Amino acid sequence: MESISSLLYTVIVGGIFVFIFIYLYDWLFGEKQNKQIRKIHKYYRNENVQKVEMLEHQPKKFTLYQVKTAKETKRVKIKPGYKVIKMVPKKKEPSH
Repeated sequence: MESISSLLYTVIVGGIFVFIFIYLYDWLFGEKQNKQIRKIHKYYRNENVQKVEMLEHQPKKFTLYQVKTAKETKRVKIKPGYKVIKMVPKKKEPSH
């Protein structure tokens, strides 16, 4: 009886640790495309997002998206861990 309860305890505690490890890994280094798109929609919740298009993907570095809203088209970079970085267009130098 002790071996069965010990085995059951090991499976339950091990399962909890595996679940926590998977959750933390996704939270720190997550790069699932559907979660990235949901994060973009959440980030632009005040604007009407019409289309989200992936432009570039470099694993473990970033993913570049083009977001088309009702007003304009923007570029957004998402780093691992679902960190959203707005891309600012470069300023053009005035020609002399």
